[in-house]
Amino acid sequence: MHPAVHTGSSVGWIILFIVGAIPCLYWLRALRLARDSARLFLLNLLKAGTVFAFSMAVLTRTPLPPSQRYLLSGILALVCFKNWRWKAKAQRSRHIPKSVRQAVIERDLKGERFDPQRHHIDHVWPYAKGGSHTTDNLRVIEKRKNLQKGAARPRMREMW
Repeated sequence: MHPAVHTGSSVGWIILFIVGAIPCLYWLRALRLARDSARLFLLNLLKAGTVFAFSMAVLTRTPLPPSQRYLLSGILALVCFKNWRWKAKAQRSRHIPKSVRQAVIERDLKGERFDPQRHHIDHVWPYAKGGSHTTDNLRVIEKRKNLQKGAARPRMREMW
């Protein structure tokens, strides 16, 4: 029987896991905050995949070589995907439902009165970057701070 040989430190793997897990957690949180946009993206991707498969089925009956069939089907799917994506963006509304707005104000101000001169309802993940109008993506912050922030993506420490 040969004794088991230990060829490395598990500390290195733990550090690698932690360094890799933090960005993954950030992007998972970002995906949750922008879930409406992610849902539309996946739906449009599914539609484009269907267009690709259908066009490949139709083009198999033509005398085109396979490389040209793939190219034509891919271009058609890409054009459809881009077209659906722009239509979906145009349908989004900037209106925050009253019940969501009230819930955010009650949660963040804890009984203090909301003053539109001092406060803004802010998206943690910016609306311009696909952020949703949900209570976990909205917060009440000072007007000045919100105007300085603009549509910048939040840093790691601002996500939680």
